[in-house]
Amino acid sequence: MSSNNVYLIASSMVRVGRYFSKSYKDLVVDVVNELFSSVGSIDIDYLIISNVFSDSILEQLDISTILTQELGLTPKPALRVETGESSGLTAITQGYSLIKSGIADTVLVVGVEKCSEFPTPTMNKHFIKFSDYEVESIYGLSVVNEAALLMKIYMRRYGYSREDLSSWSVKMHSNALKNPYAQLRFLISKEQVVRSQVISDPIRLLDMYPVGDGASAVLLSSKEGIVNNEALEVVDIAQATSQPLNLREDLLSLPATKIVFNKLLSRSKLDLNDLVIEVHDSFSILGYLILEELGLVEKGKAPSIIDDLDNVNLSGGLKARGHPIGATGVYQVAEVFKIMTTGLGDIKRDSCWGLIHSMSAVDNNSVGILVRRCSC
Repeated sequence: MSSNNVYLIASSMVRVGRYFSKSYKDLVVDVVNELFSSVGSIDIDYLIISNVFSDSILEQLDISTILTQELGLTPKPALRVETGESSGLTAITQGYSLIKSGIADTVLVVGVEKCSEFPTPTMNKHFIKFSDYEVESIYGLSVVNEAALLMKIYMRRYGYSREDLSSWSVKMHSNALKNPYAQLRFLISKEQVVRSQVISDPIRLLDMYPVGDGASAVLLSSKEGIVNNEALEVVDIAQATSQPLNLREDLLSLPATKIVFNKLLSRSKLDLNDLVIEVHDSFSILGYLILEELGLVEKGKAPSIIDDLDNVNLSGGLKARGHPIGATGVYQVAEVFKIMTTGLGDIKRDSCWGLIHSMSAVDNNSVGILVRRCSC
């Protein structure tokens, strides 16, 4: 690998929502135009597209080439990345690797997803594909069913009530209220969480992410001449996979996520309370488990600290910002970039370090990225 440093120099997003009148091309053109309007004329070497459902929902293969043509970026090389829900961060690790290897100096990474093309019951047939077809989804077992199982075990093991575990959702909605790009910008109460529609008992509607469309873009570069104090250095990346849930010794463990965190944090001794942290909380129970694997709190104690957290999922997380699947990891990085530099709406922190985590299903494929503000 090259010794080239990799910098995150710009980001852009559309608000996560349901864009019935806009195509995936429209969303991508919007975010790319916004990004380049903020940095001026910069020549890119590579385009990477993160997308999960283009072939199953949009009837479109080779979406990276189609979008390169649409953006007027031919003959630049392009590729599509797909690792389920962790696709966005995986795409950024690929851009990082291209620059580190010397293949490219500047890489544009775009995440896009259209999840509102069909009614939710139809979309659920696609969401279930994150599970192993021959072992799980063929029998109707989906990620929400696994999350429900984990919540039941967690409540029984640590003595929590259903209402106790509603704190995460309440906190995420409070954070999202300040994020102009969030899908669910309204406050909720614990009582509303408990009384919301049962999805897979004890998981309620307000325990999980909303269905929505989105597009986000980030620009990575090794060119020191275009890097300023309002940039982040991508210091380290890590990725790991784990055994399926039914083969794990402890169902409340997230082995791939633990490996990722250990790799990133063992190389850089950091105070977790000083970091801007974004984690993959597609279901509230996963938010708790991830914080415990991170070491921010001991096992079984995460629900007791949620109200006091002021550095985790300031965006509102997947729970309230929304989870446009293939675009989500790119949103996470774009948001951390803005939080640590120019500000994400009213959200801004002077932290020197940021940590972004994403995973597919219940920790099947997990990715982590560690960034540092260049002015620190």
